[in-house]
Amino acid sequence: MALPQPPLLLVTDRRQARGDLVAVVQAAVAGGCRWVSLREKDLPEDEQVALALRLRDALPEDVCLMVHGSAEVARQAGLGGVHLAAGGDARRAREMLGRAYSLPPCGGGLGRGVPPGGPPSPLATPPTPSPSPQGGGEQGVPGLFGAPHALIGMSVHSPGEARALDRETVDYAIAGPFAETASKPGYGPALGVDGLAAIVRASPVPVIAIGGIDAANVADCLAAGAAGIAVMGSVMRAADPAAEMARLVAALAGAQPRGR
Repeated sequence: MALPQPPLLLVTDRRQARGDLVAVVQAAVAGGCRWVSLREKDLPEDEQVALALRLRDALPEDVCLMVHGSAEVARQAGLGGVHLAAGGDARRAREMLGRAYSLPPCGGGLGRGVPPGGPPSPLATPPTPSPSPQGGGEQGVPGLFGAPHALIGMSVHSPGEARALDRETVDYAIAGPFAETASKPGYGPALGVDGLAAIVRASPVPVIAIGGIDAANVADCLAAGAAGIAVMGSVMRAADPAAEMARLVAALAGAQPRGR
């Protein structure tokens, strides 16, 4: 499975951002980020869509822009995919958003899910998907507005949850927290290298590590078998988001992932 490159997902949190969220994300992209997920689930869906459209229009086309939580928000905003909470309905998301993810990573016009002439109206009738006996994969429904590039991820917190993932509908998993995290105090005990490795072994899809990750422990995540990392607060709270992202990108490039 080819993930956006580098496999470093920036998850947003406007409440932690030290400035305008769009400006912070733009700075992170200038620092080398090419994979962003809008995670502002406390906002009403129409406000999430509006913010997603602002972000989408502000970022280069080679940035894979997703949303945490709602496939409907992704559909309305013409985004590249959705990240679901543990136990989310990945099959329904796949039916809504399209077939399994493939390169290019959400970029290139229709590859991002944007129809000619701009995004769909939030009031427009959603396209009717064709039936798919497999619920996705290469023989599944057409991609969002004809684009076969929807990327769908799901959070997992244990080897059992990872083992239950269906690779026909889920492209990657996020596991965490890897370490103590200021963004989500009380999120749960840190997995550490051994806990993350156990989830990686159980998962049928690539695993992205999240939680308390900085340039100093990126190599530990990859040593546990992670395919990449996800960050939130370290970039959102940074005085210089571009420099912080550049450090993470360099650390990721310098680490050697263990083959799955």
